[in-house]
Amino acid sequence: MSTCLGGGAATLSPMHCRRLPEIALQTQRLPSRCPTLWSAYSYDCTPNAGFGLRRYIVGGTTSMIGQRAFAAAFGVLGRVLTILGATVALHAAPALADAAATVTPGTKAAVTPAATSPAVPANILARPGRPRIGLVLGGGGAKGFAHIGVISELERLRIPVDVVAGTSMGAVVGSLYAGGRNANELIDVAHSINWVTLFDDSIPRDELSLRRKNDERNILLPYRLGFKDGKPILPKGVLGGQKLYATLQSLLLPNRAIDNFDQMAIPYRAVATNIVDGHSVVLGSGDISSAVFASMAVPAGFPPVERDGLLLVDGGISDNVPVDVARAMGVDVVIVVNVGSPPMRKDQITNAINVFAQMQLLLGNDAVARQLASLKGQDVLITPDIEGLSTTSFDKVDLGITRGQVAAQAMEAKLSQLSLSEADWAAYQAAKARRVQNSPITARTVTVENTSVVPTKQIETMITTKPGTVIDAQIMKQDVNDVYKLAAFDRVYYTLGGGPGTDRDLIVRAKGDPTQDRFFQFGFLMGSSLGKSSTFQIAAAYTDRDFMGTGAEWRGYANIGTNVSATVELYKQFGQWFVEPAAYAYRFNSQLYNADGSGSLGVLRYKQMGAVINAGYIFGNWGQIRVGAQLGGIQQLKGSVPTGLPSGWNEDVRLTLGFEVDTLDSLIFPKYGTQFNIDFTDYVDALGGDITGQTYQFYGNQPFTFGRTTVVLGARFGATDNLNYDFMGPFKLGGLFNLSGYPVNSLVGQNQVLGRAVVFHRMGYDAPIINLPIYVGGSLEFGNIYSTLDDFSIGSLHTAFSGFVAIDTPIGPAYFAYGHAGGNNNAIYLIIGRVF
Repeated sequence: MSTCLGGGAATLSPMHCRRLPEIALQTQRLPSRCPTLWSAYSYDCTPNAGFGLRRYIVGGTTSMIGQRAFAAAFGVLGRVLTILGATVALHAAPALADAAATVTPGTKAAVTPAATSPAVPANILARPGRPRIGLVLGGGGAKGFAHIGVISELERLRIPVDVVAGTSMGAVVGSLYAGGRNANELIDVAHSINWVTLFDDSIPRDELSLRRKNDERNILLPYRLGFKDGKPILPKGVLGGQKLYATLQSLLLPNRAIDNFDQMAIPYRAVATNIVDGHSVVLGSGDISSAVFASMAVPAGFPPVERDGLLLVDGGISDNVPVDVARAMGVDVVIVVNVGSPPMRKDQITNAINVFAQMQLLLGNDAVARQLASLKGQDVLITPDIEGLSTTSFDKVDLGITRGQVAAQAMEAKLSQLSLSEADWAAYQAAKARRVQNSPITARTVTVENTSVVPTKQIETMITTKPGTVIDAQIMKQDVNDVYKLAAFDRVYYTLGGGPGTDRDLIVRAKGDPTQDRFFQFGFLMGSSLGKSSTFQIAAAYTDRDFMGTGAEWRGYANIGTNVSATVELYKQFGQWFVEPAAYAYRFNSQLYNADGSGSLGVLRYKQMGAVINAGYIFGNWGQIRVGAQLGGIQQLKGSVPTGLPSGWNEDVRLTLGFEVDTLDSLIFPKYGTQFNIDFTDYVDALGGDITGQTYQFYGNQPFTFGRTTVVLGARFGATDNLNYDFMGPFKLGGLFNLSGYPVNSLVGQNQVLGRAVVFHRMGYDAPIINLPIYVGGSLEFGNIYSTLDDFSIGSLHTAFSGFVAIDTPIGPAYFAYGHAGGNNNAIYLIIGRVF
């Protein structure tokens, strides 16, 4: 027994509900076999008529029809997908949308136009006497570029399209085509998008605030583990979708003036999946950009889209080739483009990811096979060659388009039967052009709905569109991206209320991300200069960006290993001004060597602790000036080489002044930007300080990039004046790129000079979604440590060089390098972690 779900609970025999192609009344009641169900359309309850449980959302009306047992399996599958890691989400889950089977079309039938009625979407563009044609675009990720090639051939053959139904990537291409773009414009859009960065929602480092740039200071990795109510928060998707959604909103803005997709230049439907129960959901109303995004929201890859009370994900899970959706819109003929992948062969199933992907393909095959089996003799199935293409081949736009063109040309004989005369084609194009939504949309009001730790007023000042002005797609895209760069949001987007029409309420929704409010960061550094020394550090930090509801940021940092340190700080910003009290504790251990490398001097051991308060002014997101006062102490530890300080505790009182500039795009392999610090410290005895004197420091890096090769010029200078302890100076050299060949921090003194040029070349090319860049390079360095600057001369500088291979991995850069600094100062380095 099956149940026809809707306004009532009528029990049926083995039957399924099917949409009638003929629609007499827009509010017609269903036949008595499916009583009490009202809808914008009528349905026929006939044996074996349907394709599974489906929910229609058209013109604001929602109803469910039919039922099949296999739908339950998709509900379970959706839950499994949401807990898989990034690799599975990005490679296995899209495979579900690839499910395809080669099915022989049904028996041939004459193309007979159905009865006409304005309520039928397919009748809007079709003239009486010709068949009404539906274009069905299946899901398949980057293979969906083939849809553009097919559309270009349809236009060349003058084949009209009266309705469009799409899933996943097919929904994307279909929405742009249905919105009024022609094939050439679709090609331009495909080329204009940077597909490599579109799926990367990480904010470019040079665009972050200076405070957030410092989140990666020391050896911390950029990844965050958020907490809420004492429990860890895991993301609902590996990818956030901020850039993708902002791009869709920009491309589809003109069509956001309407709420019914029948009013688009070509009536349109997108197919998504309800992740709660696995049922397919047909989207024909509401916000077009959210409908398209929902249709391509790969489970565990992107977070589900909450829409009309449902939690929606990629439509490829339940209906990857929505033939039935196009037929339900009243067409006589469907042109189907299937870019799915067949199941893998036995020899291709070599690991757990392959097994999972194969499971997705097999589960999806049944639904796709049923759809293709419904094709009739007049229908056209176009199956582009996908050899060499995958769901993530977003770097192969032209190849995908060409494959679509070739596949359509192979079906030209059959497609030509649907061609129009030049006169009828011109009339069709004119009718479609009249329906294109190109009127400017004006912001009647502008409001911000904010659920983040960022003050709402700060967001309001960043939205440049004001009431009474035209909403510009590119300006809004830039504004929401600028807000997102504050690094406190799950997603920032905008909606249009008070519609339909072109005079709308602009609502900017800044959805806070709990993982950005309170979060842990971790990091590590493992290094070995074989035969000399090794370094091992593990670090952790916790940040609360709204400490006790004050708007202040509390941060704790701890580092254990070769050296041990801990700091706590409270940071509060007042406009461009800030204040930052902090406390610190530090323990240092390092093997020291003679400057000429002739032998070991012993181990330097000491500890420091104290408190400091800094205040300053911030210049945009690129620099700051700060002043500070510090009260603490320093003590030589047992077994240390002599430091020049009295034994026991030595009071450390100092005043500081610093200026910082940081616009680097990366701290690991920078390609552009500038970084430098200038610091002055005055040790005073006014409050009982045991250390007196002054220090001056400069540190900077300036990259220059030429194609795939970058040269980073760096300098480090430190000097002291009348500092009253001699051996244990504040400056250290040694390690890769800091006089390569010497062990890390093996040269310590009161004055230092270092100049270097580091060259690295990027091997291979950027890949969408997952990148593991490989670099080869080397360095040339000049420097030394001096007791006094009077000892400095060009001839006294040590010359060092290195050669290295490095991989920029998700857990930090990994280096294999050789360094030489003259004499016996050779080192082979194995390092995981940042060394710049």
